[in-house]
Amino acid sequence: MRYPIAALASTLAAQTLASLVATTPSVLAPVVAPAMGFSAERVGLFVGLIYLVAMVSGLASGGWVARFGAVRVSQAAMLACTCATLAAVISGPLPLLAAALALGLGYGLLNPAASDLLGRHAPLANRALFFSIKQTGVPLGVAAAGLLMPLGLHLLGWQPALVLAGLACLALAFIMQPLIPRLDPAPADRPWPLRRTGTPAWLAGLITVLREPGLRTLSLASFSYAFSQLAFTTFLVSYLHLEHGQSLAAAAAILASSQVVSTAARIGWGHVADRWVPPGILFGALGLAMAASCVVLALLAESAGPGLLMAATVFCAATVMGWNGVFFAELARRAPRGELATLAGASQFLTFAGSMGGPVVFAGLVGMGSSYANAYLMLAALPALAGVAMLRIAWRDQATKPGD
Repeated sequence: MRYPIAALASTLAAQTLASLVATTPSVLAPVVAPAMGFSAERVGLFVGLIYLVAMVSGLASGGWVARFGAVRVSQAAMLACTCATLAAVISGPLPLLAAALALGLGYGLLNPAASDLLGRHAPLANRALFFSIKQTGVPLGVAAAGLLMPLGLHLLGWQPALVLAGLACLALAFIMQPLIPRLDPAPADRPWPLRRTGTPAWLAGLITVLREPGLRTLSLASFSYAFSQLAFTTFLVSYLHLEHGQSLAAAAAILASSQVVSTAARIGWGHVADRWVPPGILFGALGLAMAASCVVLALLAESAGPGLLMAATVFCAATVMGWNGVFFAELARRAPRGELATLAGASQFLTFAGSMGGPVVFAGLVGMGSSYANAYLMLAALPALAGVAMLRIAWRDQATKPGD
């Protein structure tokens, strides 16, 4: 029996809280990092480490979902986020390292577990929409971090604000407990991840993604898009604050406000993929759109007012942060039955490689003397190339459909 609303609500809540915790370092970096003895752009290294760990934990998640169930894996992700916030408030290099490791572990588990849940419970006719609504948890979490963390910094201090975010993750883990018998099949009924002779399941999934042309192109495109997305969200507040003279609160508010459009765009793109444009073609077109949005953001004059800054940020948010649900819908379409969690973890390995690389490369460019604007301009090339590659394979698939 399917429980689409319960599956969607639980995965959306988990994604939102994890995104809030993961975005908090970027929002607070301009103020907190110097107080800890770091420059603001060093937050890129912290975020990059989170995604490095998430790459590895995502690869193993298919086996964990099969063994423990997707809901329990989601609960484990929430507990890891709680541990990350508690480690971060201690401050110092080692606790910050522990925080990045814990947050990366939790973040890597979420998408494969959610893909398994929605792949089994979402209505087939609205699958792209369900995946897209679930992925609105990312901009919702970013918006919550942009609004709540500066407020928490002002009213409580950054350490208590982080603790409250961790307690919210802990509460959700407990709330999800009654959903296990409804959303997860009995252990005997769970399909095990794909296997190859003498090859661990996690490696077999990665091999499948790299060998199958459609999955490979899709996953490499997600690498490029994630590279752009994390560079955009990680450094936007610093860019607006340091190069456009916006206050920290104003810059964070622009980021948070743009996420409302990003949330609507994800839902809209999911509806478009279900009704009018095949998800593969739409996914490729979004790459070209996000490249254009990065160029617009980079070419803003230093004297640009808040209205122009908001408009450019909204354009970026709708494209650079609007693609994820369409990606998972296309992945679900291409994945064989029972293998979605494993292939989602394997594809996510490449996606999170982009998430890791984007902040690190962007921080490196700024550290070598590039302006934030020039770094955003250089960023545009990657999604443009990936979008063209995805469109080529999507059009080829459409042309070779049976009956065409």
